[in-house]
Amino acid sequence: MLPRVGSMFRRRRRGGSKPGPSPPLTTGETDNPSPPRAIHTSDPRPSSFKLRPVDSQSIFVSVVNAKGGTNYQRLYWLLGREKEQGYEFDGYDEYDTRYLCDGYDYEVNFHPPSASYGTAYLCFMQHVCLVFTYDASSRESWDETVAAYERMRSQCEDGVLPFVGTMIAAMGEGPVSYEEAEAFANQRGSLFVKFSPVTGQGLGNAVGSLVEQAHAVRDQQTADTDGLRSEEPGSTASRKLLKRAEAIQALFAEYTS
Repeated sequence: MLPRVGSMFRRRRRGGSKPGPSPPLTTGETDNPSPPRAIHTSDPRPSSFKLRPVDSQSIFVSVVNAKGGTNYQRLYWLLGREKEQGYEFDGYDEYDTRYLCDGYDYEVNFHPPSASYGTAYLCFMQHVCLVFTYDASSRESWDETVAAYERMRSQCEDGVLPFVGTMIAAMGEGPVSYEEAEAFANQRGSLFVKFSPVTGQGLGNAVGSLVEQAHAVRDQQTADTDGLRSEEPGSTASRKLLKRAEAIQALFAEYTS
């Protein structure tokens, strides 16, 4: 049986009604058919749902927060708050939770960009995503996010970031319009979401959208990592994953120094 969110968020000894579902995710993809929807393990499952008898895959979400933006710990805590009111952040937790998509199990791990990973370890990371968070009430916070995003793009070949999915997440409301931020994200092939910095409403679907992007490349990623384990150094699979690992390390170098 899959662990419920209760194994990852410590329950407070008090009641409270469960908040409503996340609002629909805003993306630039409107003409393509919707991918299989990802759901958190605490969400109700369709009667037809069947868990596939295969190993789960891991999704590593690095969170870059501008001034006033939510860091990876707070993001994880807010996700737990939205998914099941009455849970609180546990300082001894490993900042992971689980989603299901098309019958497959995904473990989602939240990390700071300053986390130090060796090249070999990065090669075996199955899905790596990047989230930028900012305070929508602060122009300074938004400008910092734009600068960080563009700085990373300038270091990448053809301006393409080496992540399965990228997302820009707005906290609250203010002088930085959602339209401006959404246009910036869409022009760069990123998702744009907004969530409550108090209740976390909006994060469930936001994280689910990253899971859906990882699921879309599941077969290719499985083939690459299987090839890395079975092939000799210098093979096609090892070169591909090594290149990705080195690119990610280079992008996060400023956060680890």
